[in-house]
Amino acid sequence: MISLFIDTSLSDVSIALVKEGKILSNIKNTSPKEHSIYTTKFIEDILKENNLEPNDVNEIVVVNGPGSFTGIRIGVTIAKMCAYLLKINIKEITSLKIRVLGFTGDYFLSTIDAKHGNYYIGLYDKEYNTITEEFNNIDRIDELKEKYNPVLVTEADDYDIEEIIKYAKNLPSINPHAVNPVYLKLPEAMEKNDKRSS
Repeated sequence: MISLFIDTSLSDVSIALVKEGKILSNIKNTSPKEHSIYTTKFIEDILKENNLEPNDVNEIVVVNGPGSFTGIRIGVTIAKMCAYLLKINIKEITSLKIRVLGFTGDYFLSTIDAKHGNYYIGLYDKEYNTITEEFNNIDRIDELKEKYNPVLVTEADDYDIEEIIKYAKNLPSINPHAVNPVYLKLPEAMEKNDKRSS
């Protein structure tokens, strides 16, 4: 089983190939606002580096947000297109959940800075089941910390791609057309337009 991992949810573009649970290659580059250039290039490069053809890939695991509106849209669109053309399975997982996989504890609190004092927040139990994934502020984080005493993880913490692929084994395969970005809030441009029209 060869899995193609795609994450463009934040400033990094991360593309990895995993075979039978072990990473073959991982290409990662910080390229704000250039996700569209690097994502397809890295996929081509990583396949060539491992002497593989696109048809050798058995499944795609894509991070579908939350995070950068443009980055998420690009990564999800490319993943959907590849899965559809190659007629292979596609699985989705959030940028909040991927950061807690592999940790041990009773509860996990994953946060990503969403600017202006707000955060993307994910709370999970010891089996990594989602209790909540939401857009909120620091007061909400403090509330969840006090109630659950969770292991804390932020966007500064790197994630374990092998753990992600291992977890994804139990995720349902989705029709490529049904895979959608998880924004948890409106993009800033749309928020501004809504405020003008209200």
